[in-house]
Amino acid sequence: MAAEGKFERIERLTNECIDMCRTMLHGRKHLEALLGPSFRTHKLQRAVNEQKVAVKEMEAAVDRILTAVEGMSEIDFSDTAAAGEKVAAGCGEIMEACCFQDMVGQRMSQVNGTLAEIESTLAKLAEGQAAQPASPPQESLLNGPALPGAAMEQDAVDRLLAGGKGKR
Repeated sequence: MAAEGKFERIERLTNECIDMCRTMLHGRKHLEALLGPSFRTHKLQRAVNEQKVAVKEMEAAVDRILTAVEGMSEIDFSDTAAAGEKVAAGCGEIMEACCFQDMVGQRMSQVNGTLAEIESTLAKLAEGQAAQPASPPQESLLNGPALPGAAMEQDAVDRLLAGGKGKR
């Protein structure tokens, strides 16, 4: 009688293990869109790099703004002409530094697109639906500012423009 109880427990544990394996395989199948090398090496890594660069650009812009404001706070207004020039230069520096917003916005749209794809895949998995495979990167499209070290050299841009349709 005791042997029957042991066999029942072994059978129940075996069935539970089989169910767990099926669940894991099912989950892995649905996560393939996020586990594929194209998504991990291209989209996910690029999103991480874009975010790091965006943070550095924001820090640099804030430093430039603070330096300009600090310089403007030290202006001697007894010479109004010189003071006016210094205020104008400081304002110009601040406005130039604020241009980071466009670059950061482009970089963060890359990050947001990748995160939306992850969120969509996980939502479909939670609903029990099959996730679509990640779309391959389209190298021919412009994808915002280049990451540091990945930009085209200025000489190459000059050659491209000199030999292209923009030549006059």
